[in-house]
Amino acid sequence: MSDTSTTPLRWGIASTGGIAEQMTRALRTLPHAEVVAVGSRSQESADRFASEFDIERAHPSHTDLCADPNVDIIYVASPHSEHHDMTMAALNAGKHVVCEKAFALNAAEAGEMIESARRNNRFLMEAMWTWFIPAVVDIRRRVNAGEIGEIVSVDADFCLDISDPDGRHRQADLAGGALLDLGIYPLTFPCFVLGEYPDEVKAIGRLTAGGVDATVAGVAAFPSGALSTFQTSLDAVSGLGARIVGTTGRIDVDPPFWFTSSFTVHSLGADPQHVEMPSEGLAHEAAHAMERIRDGHIHSNVVTWDATLRTMQLLDEVRQQVGVVYPSER
Repeated sequence: MSDTSTTPLRWGIASTGGIAEQMTRALRTLPHAEVVAVGSRSQESADRFASEFDIERAHPSHTDLCADPNVDIIYVASPHSEHHDMTMAALNAGKHVVCEKAFALNAAEAGEMIESARRNNRFLMEAMWTWFIPAVVDIRRRVNAGEIGEIVSVDADFCLDISDPDGRHRQADLAGGALLDLGIYPLTFPCFVLGEYPDEVKAIGRLTAGGVDATVAGVAAFPSGALSTFQTSLDAVSGLGARIVGTTGRIDVDPPFWFTSSFTVHSLGADPQHVEMPSEGLAHEAAHAMERIRDGHIHSNVVTWDATLRTMQLLDEVRQQVGVVYPSER
């Protein structure tokens, strides 16, 4: 039954890292959203986070967070290696879930998570925030309207210098590497813009001594005929922009493209049109999740379960080509 009341949806935050902090701040800006609990690996970490954000209850484990009867929806913000188990536990405890991207380690895990949401009749969505950013949504609208003709290519890059050898990005057991954390953006940006997934992808990569991908680059071919190029790395800083090229123009997406607030449309025979559209960051995806839950849905109509599965299949294919296998997959 659809719930259109204004009773607040009560959020629990699973993990206490940087992205968890960003989501908590975003939720505080939304009407009818309450952050009522946080769970971490230790009471100390949970207490620190709860104190910083004035959260009522701090739990020393994800198990305790899932058991909290006052939590309606859990935001899973842990390392990728924990997404599957934490999401499954939350769904089986009767909670709705918004799980950070990359959604899981692989498509098989993603399929199990989706089936659990279906079985438990609980909302589940991958937190692909880019697909809700107003400027990105407007770019897709313009592409669909044919403002730059038929799309020929989409190019995007996301490279950051993340050199800490002990950080999670370089740890194989935490599903580190550039691809799942950074590369998912340039890889899937054209999927959203074009409204389709590639039928072919070719990738090459350079691995760290620990067996995770330090740098990956590649090209993908789409059913429409469009091509995309993507690049990601933990060892350098790129321009962080994107470009969509059509038969009658192009759109230059200002950095950082994955949550851009501006872009420029270049159409043949016309002056460039610069567009600025401020964003509320993670708040857009959270508001969407709450709206879908209130309307009685268990999945998003933007980041659909099919889109999430196809994204994971695409990531699996790229990892296979560059030779990255996580310890839990062996």
